[in-house]
Parts: sequence; C-alpha cells; structure tokens
Amino acid sequence: MAEERIYGPYPHRNKWRVVVVRSDGERITGSYSSAAAAQKAIDDVREKTDSRTVSGAVDEYVHHLRALGRKTGTIDTIKYRLRGMLRTNEREASLRSLTPASAKALFARRALELAGETQHGELATASAFASWCVSSGWLKADPFASLTPTKPRRTGKPQLRIDEARRWLDAALAENSDESLAAALTMLMGLRASEVTNRAVRDVDDGARVLWIDRAKTRAGNRSMEIPSVLRPALAALIAGRAGGEPLWRAENRDRHWVYRHVRRLCRAAGVPVVSPHGMRGTFASIASRTQSTEDVARSLGHAGPGVTRRHYLEDGAERNGQQRAALRVLVGGG
Repeated sequence: MAEERIYGPYPHRNKWRVVVVRSDGERITGSYSSAAAAQKAIDDVREKTDSRTVSGAVDEYVHHLRALGRKTGTIDTIKYRLRGMLRTNEREASLRSLTPASAKALFARRALELAGETQHGELATASAFASWCVSSGWLKADPFASLTPTKPRRTGKPQLRIDEARRWLDAALAENSDESLAAALTMLMGLRASEVTNRAVRDVDDGARVLWIDRAKTRAGNRSMEIPSVLRPALAALIAGRAGGEPLWRAENRDRHWVYRHVRRLCRAAGVPVVSPHGMRGTFASIASRTQSTEDVARSLGHAGPGVTRRHYLEDGAERNGQQRAALRVLVGGG
C-alpha cells in the first residue's frame, strides 16, 4: 500500500493549497481556486493511492482491540459479526467503497438472515468499526449511522420444558464425551458458553465438587459453584494427572461456538426442540426458580441483580410458581 501524506487544504494568498508527499519523498504542490476544488483533489488522490481493503481494515481494528486488552472471546465475537455484515469472506472490497449506499445494501441482505437481537448486535459492531476507521482518517463518516434494525429485539431465548430437559440430559450423559460434558454444564449449572470454555484444570476444585468461574462477562459473574454430583466423576477423570494451568477442554477449537454446536446437536439426538446454550441457561433458571428465590437464581447465573434474570431468563410464570410453592409449604406443608 502506498503511504502518502496529504496536507491541506489551506489558504495561500488568494488560492487554496494542497501538498502531497509521496512514499518516495517526492513533494507535489497544487493550488486551487476554492476550498471545495482543493478537497476534491485530495479525495481523488486518496481514491487512487489508498489500497486499504475492508478485510485489511478489520485486521487492523482487531489488532487495535487486542492492544487495548479486550478479551479473546469478545474479539472473536466482533470478528464473527464483522465477517457476517461486511461479507469479507466473499469479496475483497476497497475500504473507500464502504459508503452509506453500500452499507445499506450489505445490511439489507444480512437482515434477511438475522433475528432482531442479532441485527442490533451486528449493526452496533459495524458502526463501532466504521467510527474507528473515521478516527483513523480512512473514512469520512460512519456509513452505518443511519441504519436501524428491521426486526424488534426479543427478550430471552427459547427454552426446554422440564420433560424435554430430562430427555436432553439423558442423551448428554449417555454419550459420556468431553463435548456432552461441556454442553451439560450449560443446563445443570446455568453457565454461559464462554464460562464453560474459558476454564482451566485448576478451576475444577475440591475433588470435582467446586467449579471456580473467573474472567466472566461481568464482575458479578466471577463466582464459585457447587458441581452437581452427576457430573463429578466425568470432571474428575478429565483433570486427572494434568497440570493446573492447562485448558480444561482438550478440543482444539474450544470456543463458545464449540459449545453451541454440541448443545444443538444433542437437542437433535434427544428429539427435543433445538435451543442454544443461552436457552439452556434460561432452562436452568426457570427450573431453579421453582424451588429458589429469583435473587438466588440471579447469583447462580452471575447476574448483579434479579432484574436481568426476570427479563431475559425466566419463562412466564416461573417465578410466580415458585412463590406459590413456597406459600403452600408455609400454609399447608404441601406444594
């Protein structure tokens, strides 16, 4: 890529001057009758000399985020969203071709493939990337700024019913693999997919009775949890004879998408509706709320308070049913 520096436009006598310093050091000066004409000359030079591509700019943006110390999982999500919105795996486009018109066309195509929540996420990510390109002097303005999602956001994700959850768990335990064990943690402990994959051997503690969660999505997410007895033998076998700093999972591609694939695969194997790890987390919350307070469920999920738990994780009536059962136990010893 040619590295040219452009200075101006600035007034000089009764004209406007632009100075271009080429990569070989050659200095070219131009004078123009108006500021608009000088700016057009600058734009023409940049159009001819700036060979930066969209995918190249994405790579530089990712490098910038790493330098800021952003988490690997967050960066992976940003890369995934930008690849989907900008179609960088399909074409090699000039960054300067990313105009409001082309951004609108890219989003219109992408919107057909996405639910409302994902549209919000990808648009926000694309806009943040474009704003960074503006601050770097590569774009004039954010081409995604005027775009809005075509579908509303939905709170929560589809969940399994109790009998469906039991069938799914039976299938996961019967498979007895690292993949099914990782998937089971999303249901039986309500873990985020990233909380499953970010674990080290040392996080399985106290004879596989305790699981430590750190580097969570939020500060409230850093916690220790009791491991269900049904998972302890498999986790104990998984860590046996291994160094504490090793990643817990031996799979090469142990990211949240790995958990996502196997949760959904086991849904199909069990013959139940296909849900995501987030849906399994919600299934855990809805079932747990039948016997625990929403505050306790929120702490298990790593939420700072019960508000998010109520809005996004509990099925309609789940909290009410738990309160009813608690009242029955007090009043008549039943429920």
